[in-house]
Amino acid sequence: MSRTTRLLELMQVLRRHRRPVSGNSLARELGVSLRTLYRDIASLRAIGAEIDGEPGMGYLLRPGLMLPPLMFTEEELEALALGLRWVGRRADDGLSLAAGDALAKLTAVLPGELRHRMQDSALWVGPGWERPQVVDLETLRRAIRRERKLHIDYRDQQGKRSSRLIWPFAIAFFESTRLVVGWCELRQAFRSFRTDRIEAASPLEERYPRARAVLEREWLDSLLPESVSVESYAGATSNRREECHMQHDIVFYTNPLSRAGIVHWMLEEIGQPYRMEVLEFGAPMKSPTYLAVNPMGKVPAIRHGDTVVTEAAAICAYLAETFPEAGLLPAAEARGDYYRWLFFAAGPVEMALSLKHAGFSLTAEHEMQFGCGSYEAVVETLAKAVAGRRYIAGDTFTAADVYVGSHIGWGMQFGTLERRPEFEAYWAGLRDRPANRRSEAYIAEAMQAQAAAGSAQPTS
Repeated sequence: MSRTTRLLELMQVLRRHRRPVSGNSLARELGVSLRTLYRDIASLRAIGAEIDGEPGMGYLLRPGLMLPPLMFTEEELEALALGLRWVGRRADDGLSLAAGDALAKLTAVLPGELRHRMQDSALWVGPGWERPQVVDLETLRRAIRRERKLHIDYRDQQGKRSSRLIWPFAIAFFESTRLVVGWCELRQAFRSFRTDRIEAASPLEERYPRARAVLEREWLDSLLPESVSVESYAGATSNRREECHMQHDIVFYTNPLSRAGIVHWMLEEIGQPYRMEVLEFGAPMKSPTYLAVNPMGKVPAIRHGDTVVTEAAAICAYLAETFPEAGLLPAAEARGDYYRWLFFAAGPVEMALSLKHAGFSLTAEHEMQFGCGSYEAVVETLAKAVAGRRYIAGDTFTAADVYVGSHIGWGMQFGTLERRPEFEAYWAGLRDRPANRRSEAYIAEAMQAQAAAGSAQPTS
């Protein structure tokens, strides 16, 4: 890569980050040394780029620098086309029409070969999970743009109806649902509302008292873990120190360096709000407060209202059944495989891999006594279960894939499970899911921060 290309790429990376990003993260993303990154940042500053920050503090690109327009690469064009087509299929009528117009305008100004590639894209958007919606999303979007209060009639998951006055500031589009996020005057807290459960919506002329961007920042801060220690997990914390008074539907007790990562992935898949309580190993996990949640003093665990669930497999099964709109519970005809392999991974696989990793060699008598049998039999059974299959149960991705896939991916990565073609192929179809990548990014930041602090600890 030439130096000019590298500088332009650095500008693009900085543009993608709205908050300060560490030099290590930038260098890793660009594939250069930290020393080279510092030189490149100095060069960009010399030609007028307003880059705030310094080594150890992170960097942020301020608006203002204008560079000559760049020709799109083939992958950039595919990303634009796919994104606009997704909006055309998944958004409301107004955004759908706008996406079609934008795609037409973009195609019209491209050179011939690129125009052909844009029109002949092999990336399609399949049908989504359509839900009847009483209120047009344009009504919600207009209230957000104008920063106006919104009166809604809402029906919750149990069918209870209520009238709310909210300050809407964002709409989240998930594959299976849409959520409007705002401050609820009734609950005096941030809340998210399924748009298909909003039965009526009336925008008011009254503006809400804080700017939309301010509300968004406050909401994002409220979702960050509050009990992460700055020393151990500096890369995963917010600068905010004051107590948050926001309420959340799901509380997730975790440590990034543990099998709680399975539940983290699952929570990202279901698309529901949750708050993380990050517990360090040792005394915090054995405190009376946490032992009241999980007497084993281990993570993961979740609290959902008055319901407490521990054990990663049980949590995955619970979340899939509690939030069926996420589509992580298979059709009835696939439930046998679903439960079978979900708990096969939680029982025999977990036990066999742990015993082997700890150096235990089972005798024939032990194999009869232990529920897992032999390590070889467990691996062979698991390999046959995933051989030639994209998903472990039926034709759709389910919570069982989160759990089984996590054990296969981590097992191969850390050497507790032998690499076999069946495992490689199955994991390759799961690892790039956006929800998994988000949970992995969080774990990577925590590991980097803890390595820098020199306080690596065992998993729990």
